[in-house]
Amino acid sequence: MAIKYTVTPKNLHAHLFQVELSIQNPNPLGQVFSLPSWIPGSYLIRDFAKNIVSIQAQSCGELIEINKLDKNHWIAQPCGDELTLTYEVYAFDLSVRSAYLTSERAFFNGTSLFLLPLGLESEPCELSIVAADTKQTMGNWSCATGLEQVDDLAFKAQNYQDLIDHPVEMSDFTLFEFDANNVKHKMAITGFHNADVSRLKQDLKTICNHHIAFFNHDVPFKDYTFLTLVKANGYGGLEHKNSTSLICSRKELPVVDMNDINKDYTRFLSLCSHEYFHSWWIKTIKPASFHQLDLNRENYTEQLWIFEGFTSYYDELSLLRTKLLTPEKYLDLFAQTITRVQKSKGRLTQSLAQSSYETWTKFYQQDENAPNAIVSYYTKGALLAFTLDIEIRKRTKGVKCLDDVMRHAWENCQESGLEDNSIQMIVDELVGDDMSSFFNDYLYGVKELPLQQSFDYVGVDCEFVAYAEDLTDFGLNISTQSEFSQITHVFANTSAQAAGLYVGDKIVSINYQQLKEKPLIAEINKYAMGEVIKVGVLRDELLLEIPVLITDITPSYCRLSLTTKLDKDAISRQEKWFYQE
Repeated sequence: MAIKYTVTPKNLHAHLFQVELSIQNPNPLGQVFSLPSWIPGSYLIRDFAKNIVSIQAQSCGELIEINKLDKNHWIAQPCGDELTLTYEVYAFDLSVRSAYLTSERAFFNGTSLFLLPLGLESEPCELSIVAADTKQTMGNWSCATGLEQVDDLAFKAQNYQDLIDHPVEMSDFTLFEFDANNVKHKMAITGFHNADVSRLKQDLKTICNHHIAFFNHDVPFKDYTFLTLVKANGYGGLEHKNSTSLICSRKELPVVDMNDINKDYTRFLSLCSHEYFHSWWIKTIKPASFHQLDLNRENYTEQLWIFEGFTSYYDELSLLRTKLLTPEKYLDLFAQTITRVQKSKGRLTQSLAQSSYETWTKFYQQDENAPNAIVSYYTKGALLAFTLDIEIRKRTKGVKCLDDVMRHAWENCQESGLEDNSIQMIVDELVGDDMSSFFNDYLYGVKELPLQQSFDYVGVDCEFVAYAEDLTDFGLNISTQSEFSQITHVFANTSAQAAGLYVGDKIVSINYQQLKEKPLIAEINKYAMGEVIKVGVLRDELLLEIPVLITDITPSYCRLSLTTKLDKDAISRQEKWFYQE
C-alpha cells in the first residue's frame, strides 16, 4: 500500500507549506515518524525538523494523540487501520538544500517536508501537489521535477529514498528541452534573466553528450532535469540521481551575441558539468558505506576526495575536451584552483583522507582558524586527480590514464560501492605496479603534490609568483563592512600572526597614519621587506600599537602556460591529456 503525501503551498507570505501524510495499517503499538536531519550531498546536520511548526494526527475522522520522542521523531498513539498526519513546515531557506516558499516561487527537497513512517521505508510513495492560489503568486506557476509524473501535479516514487531524491520547483519559469544520447533533458530557469536559451541549450547538450560517452553510453536515468534559480548574486548546486538544483547569478548566463565563453558563463557551465557528472559518480557508484545512509546522524567516509575531487577535476576538463574552452582558458582556470590550494596553510596540516572524514565538523563548520587547519577535498582533490592521472600515464607510457580508472570502477563497483582502498587497488591493477607510496605521500600524508613534474610531462609551464596586492600574503583576511578594516582570519606562519594581530581586531592606522578610506594593502606596500611598521588596532574598544615585521612574500600564485617548443612525443602527451576520450 502506497504512502500518500499531499503538499499545499498554504500561506505564501508566511512561508508555510502544509503536508498531509496518509498510511494504511499503522503500527498497532503506535506509529513512529521521522524527518531526516541532513540531506545527502551536503554533509552537515541541519535538523530540518525544527521547521515543523504544528502537527496533528487523525484516524477514522477522530483526532488522536501524537507526541515528540526526540528532535526529529514523533509517535502517534495506537489507532485504527488508517492514519493521517497534517503538519505545517516553515520554508524560507533560499538555498539548494531545504525548502522555500514566497509569492515568487515554491521549492522543496523531500528531506525538509516528508516525514517517514518507520517500518514502511520500502513502500511506494505517491505525491500530490495542490496548486498555489494564483491571486498570491507572481505569474502563472508550473511544476518541474525529476519525479515520475502520473497526472497533472501527481507523481510517484519507488520508495521513500527515491521520493526525497527529487527536488520540486514551482514558479513561472523558463523551460527548454533537449535530447542527449536519445535521453530527454530539460532545464527550468526561475527568476529574472535575459539568457540566450538557444546557446545555453546547445552547450548543455554538448556537455551531457560528453559525460554520457565518458561512461561508455551507460546512462543511469531515463530523463534528467536541471532546476536553476537565477539571482543577482548566488552560486551553488546539489546533485540528485536524475536532476540537480542550481543557483547562479544573472551575469553567469549567456546573452545573445556573446561571441566567446567568458569567465562568468564558464563558471555556470562548470557547475552544470559538475552536478551532472555526479549522477554517475556518487549518486550511482558511491562509497560502500553510503548504500545504507542513516539520515538521523553523520555518515562518515574517507572518500570525498574521490567523489568531489575527481568530479572537480573532470567538470572543467570536460569543457576543454568538448572545445567549449581553449587550452589557454582551461589552464587559467586550473591555475586558479592551484592558487587556492597553495594559499591554504591547512594543506600542510590536514590530509585529503582526513579532510573527507572530518567534513561534518571542519569543512562544513569552518571558523576563523579554518584556513590554517583544513584543506578542501574539492580543490586539492582535483589536483590529486590530475597528478594521479599523469602518474598513470607515465607508468604505462600513455596506454592508461585516470579515465580508465573511472570506467573500471563504473563497470565493476556499482553494486558493491567503493571501499576506502578500492581506487588504489584499481590503479595498481591497471598500472601493474605498487602505487602505495604515491597514496601514502599525497592522500594520507601532507607532502606537496608533484605539480611541476606533472605539468612538465604534458608540456605546460607551471610557475609560482608573489602577488603584493593580496593581504593573505601579509597574513590577514579582513572585512570592510564597518568603518575600519576588521580582521576575520590570521594565517599561520606569517608576519601578522607572529606580531600578535588577532581575529576581531579593527585596524585603524599604519605608522600613526589613520586608515579611514585608505586601502590597507596599499599602505602596507609602501614599506619594504625587513621594515617594522606600527599597526594601530582597536581591541575591545581599546587602542593598541603592535609592531609588525614586513617579511618576504611566499610565491603562491600559479601561472600555467603552454610550453612554446615541444618535441613530437610531448605534443602527443599534451593532446592526449587535453582531448583523450
